[in-house]
Amino acid sequence: MTIFIDNNYMSLFRRFLTTKLIISFLLATILLGCSTVRFAYNQGDTLTYWWLDDHIGFNQVQEPLIRGSLERHFWWHRTEQLPEISGALQRAQQKLQAPISKSEFLILRAEFQKYAYKIADEIIPDTAKLLISLDASQIETMQKRINKNNQKFKNEYLPKDKNKQATVRANKIIERAEWLYGSLNSAQESKIREFLLKNPIDAEIAFEQKLRRQSEFIAICKEIQQLKLSQKATEVLLRDYMKHFESGKNKEQQAFHKKWVESGAETASFISSVVNEEQNKHASEKIGGWVADVQELIKDSTVLAAKRSAHLNR
Repeated sequence: MTIFIDNNYMSLFRRFLTTKLIISFLLATILLGCSTVRFAYNQGDTLTYWWLDDHIGFNQVQEPLIRGSLERHFWWHRTEQLPEISGALQRAQQKLQAPISKSEFLILRAEFQKYAYKIADEIIPDTAKLLISLDASQIETMQKRINKNNQKFKNEYLPKDKNKQATVRANKIIERAEWLYGSLNSAQESKIREFLLKNPIDAEIAFEQKLRRQSEFIAICKEIQQLKLSQKATEVLLRDYMKHFESGKNKEQQAFHKKWVESGAETASFISSVVNEEQNKHASEKIGGWVADVQELIKDSTVLAAKRSAHLNR
């Protein structure tokens, strides 16, 4: 499950839900009167199951095991991580009220990355159980799904012409900036595009890193299945995989990963210096909405805990 679970629940929603489910979701959100983030999070175990099943195709034996595992892990995340995430979001909200330096962005990135790796570490035992249960046809289904997604990514973000690649990168970064800060004016967009032209990053190498992570994961699945590895041996493989997941094992991969991370922080810092006071306020209020959502989810946990306890004591 490690490679599949998306820490951004809204991204999971946008990527997976069919048109009918989206309509049903919107109607339910209006009727229930809760925010999109809270609704998505509360359905997170079910949504993640659907996403995993779409990539693997669970059998009748695997289905209840995976559902139970996801329910436990989402409860762990709700009760153990949400309070910490709430504090991290509040710190990020305060930072966004003014320009942020590259080093400050790197600190924020490291803090949120810490939570992602905690999730990975928590789910490794159950991930190992899942991988041990996979057959060759399910691994092939994963590979086909990954290949399909990769081709779609290449079509959208990696045109053959390098100049077009740079334009696509700039458009995407501006889109993300506007998602956080609100609309940018033409002068701001021009400054960002000029900055990106002076600070290029090879998107094709970044894509190769993505392919490397995927191929290593598929190789692990095949090794487990072919050698019939034990639970302990599988967990060792997964922990080693996560240790090198982002930066890779050789010096070239590690050097590019460092450049990639620093480039992202430099770009974010530059954008924060370009936006105005009103746009800073927009970003702060947006994150403030997430903070409120997380705090409501934490409050919900108390109610849910009481219900779970009452159910267990029947």
